[in-house]
Amino acid sequence: MRFPISWRVAAPLSLLPILIAGCSAAETSSPTSAPSPAVVAVTNCGTPVTVTHPPARVVTMNQPATEIMLALGLQDRMIGTAYLDDEILPDYAAAYAKIPVLAKEYPGKEKLLEAEPDFVYAAFNSAFSDEGVGDRAEWQKLGVGTYISPAGCPKETRPPKLAISDVFTEIREIAAIFGVTDQAEALIADQQARIDKAAGNANGNGTRSMWWDGGSDAPSVGACCGGPNMVMAATGVTNVFADVGGSWADTSWETVVERDPDVIVLVDASWDTAAKKKAFLAGHSTLKDLPAVKRQRYVVIPFSCTVAGVRNVLGIEALAQGIGALPAKAGN
Repeated sequence: MRFPISWRVAAPLSLLPILIAGCSAAETSSPTSAPSPAVVAVTNCGTPVTVTHPPARVVTMNQPATEIMLALGLQDRMIGTAYLDDEILPDYAAAYAKIPVLAKEYPGKEKLLEAEPDFVYAAFNSAFSDEGVGDRAEWQKLGVGTYISPAGCPKETRPPKLAISDVFTEIREIAAIFGVTDQAEALIADQQARIDKAAGNANGNGTRSMWWDGGSDAPSVGACCGGPNMVMAATGVTNVFADVGGSWADTSWETVVERDPDVIVLVDASWDTAAKKKAFLAGHSTLKDLPAVKRQRYVVIPFSCTVAGVRNVLGIEALAQGIGALPAKAGN
């Protein structure tokens, strides 16, 4: 395997803050330029990661990781991608088309070895499982840096309750690792302004919502602490399952009826479409009489907007706009 000699991964260390050696504006103005070496140290999912030079041969796995790299203008550092849940965002489609796709899902260890990466960035811990590319620690022993989105860390090291600020922290850490901090701040400022505008226009305060991710026998709903609740909270919507632990949780239709949400968010995914969900609700002997079902008080949001990343702002905007366009609750 070929790995740049400037790349090193530190041995286990205590928790480290981000340490960034100063870079001039000229050095950070273009992600495709060759910035001066800088030491960056972060603790990611409990694992210390230290880089002495911005990585140059990166493989991303999972849509959120891929799109964060593209949003930061780092496509020239990407030698491979894998595992999309949706079409790439139009703004990044041209850049993405030039990057090799290593596999439809996870590429496997041997395939990844063939690509000779110096850094692997994934949105979910499952990427480093036996069904993925193998143990994260083994890659670091090979001199390959790794990073997992904080929202996708193992339970014991992920944020206890995901917030937009956690997504922004991830963007800043990735930008620091790659020496493009100015791009990160511009991206975050734009996203925060859009979120503030959406929340201001939502009229969602007091609206009680059920976030239905999938499942018909036992519906999987957005619970207290993951991406769905983050999107609802940012829009000023009350999550009727905020008292349930976890990011997503299985519940019962009897409980849904008891909680009687004002709005039902239908997650649209290829494996469980919003249209399928609507048909199920309309045909269910009990659920069809729920006021939210009778009044078609639905908001449809793509699954890819619910996972921590640059698409969350689209989910927040869609929820805000959807709530504003709904028929009134009166007349149920």
